[in-house]
Amino acid sequence: MMTAVDGTDFGLRCDGCGLILRGLGAALHRWDLAWSVLRRYGWFGERTTGGPHCCPRCVRHGVPAAHDDL
Repeated sequence: MMTAVDGTDFGLRCDGCGLILRGLGAALHRWDLAWSVLRRYGWFGERTTGGPHCCPRCVRHGVPAAHDDL
């Protein structure tokens, strides 16, 4: 299951509801920096690009996807 797409520009997909954030690479340049910012906004999941990742809405509603932040 791929939830982040690496490259010059990349995005992130929630494994719970499918919400997609596009264009993260244009503003944040690196996955580790993007994930650090997204964690502050309530995203959960593994720190790797492969995920799984879960958006704040799914975390609030208890959608089982990626609640263990390794």
